[in-house]
Amino acid sequence: MRIESAPGGAVPGMVARSRSSRPGRILRLSFLLPAALAAAVLGLAGGFIAFAETATRPYDPSSPRTEAIVAMTGGSYRVSDAVTLLGAGHGRRLLISGVNPIVRERELARAVPAASPLMACCIDLDHRALNTRGNAIETAKWARLHSFRSLLVVTSSYHMPRTMLELQRLLPDVRLVAFPVLTGALHPQGWWKDAASVKILGFEYAKYLMAAVGLRLDRATADPHLPPLRTART
Repeated sequence: MRIESAPGGAVPGMVARSRSSRPGRILRLSFLLPAALAAAVLGLAGGFIAFAETATRPYDPSSPRTEAIVAMTGGSYRVSDAVTLLGAGHGRRLLISGVNPIVRERELARAVPAASPLMACCIDLDHRALNTRGNAIETAKWARLHSFRSLLVVTSSYHMPRTMLELQRLLPDVRLVAFPVLTGALHPQGWWKDAASVKILGFEYAKYLMAAVGLRLDRATADPHLPPLRTART
């Protein structure tokens, strides 16, 4: 018995099966793509809710004391709260990171009077950092210079997750304690009911995701220009 071949040498049955399988593949793709999109949307929504809960969490008074304090400029009350914490003994030294180059010790003491008696002994100003990653780099250098093993991090609550993400990459061997500063721009209680709060958190969540992706692409765990953390003297 002879089997007639289709044009090109293909068996007729095989051609039929090949043609019939195309709609099946298209149907599977038409199902998988929306399902993947829905899963991505749900993942982002769940991540945003978790981020918002973290970003609106107040300071825990039972948190352990730290050796030093770092405050990130850019929001109201960050510096004044950090100076108050320094005066209350929450750390023996304070770094204010991201200070405008034209602002010096005298101007800062005038703006925050409580800083005046502490300026000479216990407060350092960083004029180099221009963004959150720069804050983290300068903080890591400062922590290694003074052999600090624990830091109290002072910044706005919505800025805290991204700040801690950057710091943990550069200071994996340093204990970081968050002191989130709550401002009037963000309503921590019932933030989902306030459009302005949702906008702030959404914008910061997007920057947090971009920072996380950037850090994942950069596999280095420390800046190569940072000196090693020295053993603290006893």
